[in-house]
Amino acid sequence: MEHSYFSKTGEWTCPKCGEKSTGIKCPQCRFCIYAGFWFRVLASSVDKIIITGCAYLFLFIRTYSLTGYIVVTLLGFLFYRFYHIGCVALWGQTPGKMAAQIKIVKLDGAPASLWNAFLRNSVETGLVTIVLVLELIAVSRVSPSTYAAADLDTRKSLIEVLMPQWIFWIPLANNAFVLSEFVVLFLNKKKRALHDFIAGTVIVHDTKLPILPWKIELIQTPEQP
Repeated sequence: MEHSYFSKTGEWTCPKCGEKSTGIKCPQCRFCIYAGFWFRVLASSVDKIIITGCAYLFLFIRTYSLTGYIVVTLLGFLFYRFYHIGCVALWGQTPGKMAAQIKIVKLDGAPASLWNAFLRNSVETGLVTIVLVLELIAVSRVSPSTYAAADLDTRKSLIEVLMPQWIFWIPLANNAFVLSEFVVLFLNKKKRALHDFIAGTVIVHDTKLPILPWKIELIQTPEQP
């Protein structure tokens, strides 16, 4: 069972020098337990690279048939939800946070639950779900024969023209929410972003975190005489 980073009195042990502290920073080495701006930037950059690469792959695959478009769109939605929600529920980290050695936990330092992970990503999930539903409705109105007869560049426009014009506001709303996250992050000592307040979470920095948290160490059993 995973440990809690904070005791009931709010005390934590510095992962660098082992000193006990109840403040934001370790009194001995000045290590900050809460993950700051640059650690989040590093984590977000790594996640962005992975997600962008997967997005291009999904976009390339789904243009070859109308059925493939639907299947890949649904699988892509599930993949991204697992990336942002499932990984946090299982390990408290996305791959980017693993690289930055930062971790999402509850306010008391206990591991984040599936509900915490969902709430933390609820705004993005809600906006993406709206796009998904509208996209599937548009796809259902396209004739498979018309889609198959069109060239690759035209296939995308066949679906886009059937989507409501106001849909372009959704990415703008998501970007505005992301920007507000950073504003809120700078306004509190625990460096909690807006989605941390929604989910009741905080991000800690732990230099002892393994890069691959799912790696299981093999336990060698003594040979029988």
